[in-house]
Amino acid sequence: MRLRDAVRADARDLAYLINLAGEGLPEYLWGLMAEGGESPLEVGMHRAARQEGGFSYRHARVCIDRGRLVGMILAYRLPDADDPEELDDCPAVVEPLLRLEARVPGSWYINAIATLPAARRKGIGRLLMAQAEASSIAAGCDEISLIVASENGVARAFYRRLGYREVASLPVVPWPGGLDGGDWLLMTRRVEGG
Repeated sequence: MRLRDAVRADARDLAYLINLAGEGLPEYLWGLMAEGGESPLEVGMHRAARQEGGFSYRHARVCIDRGRLVGMILAYRLPDADDPEELDDCPAVVEPLLRLEARVPGSWYINAIATLPAARRKGIGRLLMAQAEASSIAAGCDEISLIVASENGVARAFYRRLGYREVASLPVVPWPGGLDGGDWLLMTRRVEGG
C-alpha cells in the first residue's frame, strides 16, 4: 500500500468515497445541484475535479493497493475565523456541520475519510489518519478536527482509539434517504509540533 496526492483523474473514486464518508449527504446535495440529466455522482465527480473549494482533489490523499484506489482522506486547514453570512445561503442539512466547523477555526479539518468496503480492517484508516497528522504539523496546526454521526459507532470508536474526543454536538437535520436522527459530533485531538 502507498499514499499519493490525488489527481484530477481520481475524481470519480473521490466522489464515491466522499459519499460513503458523508452518510449519503453528499449524494443528496449533489442531486439538488444536478442539471440536464446529470446523476448526483456525476455532479460530485465534477466538483471533485475542480481546482478550488474544500471538496477538490487538491485537498485529498489516496491509498493505492495493487494498483487500485482503495481509500482517501480529504483534509485542509479551516479559516482562522468563521463567516456567519455563509450560513444564510446553505441548505438546512448543512448548517449544523458548518456551525461545528466554526468552533475549531484554524484547525486541520478532516472533511472525509473512507475506504472501500472490501478494503476495510487492513490498516488503511490508520495510515490515512497518520497522514492527516503529518499534514497538520506541516501546516502549523496544533489541533485536528473532524465531524462524525453519533450513529456511526464504528468510526467513533476508531477515532477515540486514536485519541480524539467529543467536544460539541448538534442535531442532525434529516434528509431524504439519509440519517433521520442522532447528532453530528465534533471530535478533536491536539497535535504536538503543530
